[in-house]
Amino acid sequence: MIISKRFTFEASHILPKHEGKCSRLHGHSWGLTVSVSGNIDPATGFVMDYAKLKALVHEHIIDRLDHTHLGHGPAIVDYGATQRAVQFTPYLGNNFYPSSENLCRAIFKILNPLIEGSNDRRLDSIRIEETCTSAAVWRAQDEYTFEYSTTSF
Repeated sequence: MIISKRFTFEASHILPKHEGKCSRLHGHSWGLTVSVSGNIDPATGFVMDYAKLKALVHEHIIDRLDHTHLGHGPAIVDYGATQRAVQFTPYLGNNFYPSSENLCRAIFKILNPLIEGSNDRRLDSIRIEETCTSAAVWRAQDEYTFEYSTTSF
């Protein structure tokens, strides 16, 4: 059985390696869907209580990323006569490159050890929606075939 819960958060990022508009500072209303798989616990009737999943994701992801600047270093924003530094969130690492794909993987790595539990429960997938038409998905099966690089996110 697979259960899912959807979350949203606001965050900016810059993709300097992108050749288009995304190389400039911009923000998104990010969508995050966390899916958990496992057997249905006969005592509760649940794979996992949605309230517990919500609390876990809020504590470790939403509360740390909402209204932050994702990325690897401060961005300098020019407001005409004044400039202001927008600090990045260090939670994802000093070398984090904030593509949707890397954000998906980073969230998976954070939540994966926190989800495991009784009834063979495990994190099944993470879906990040950067816009209403663009999304990246990380699945548990990918965890075992992908080699992480400390500089990739």
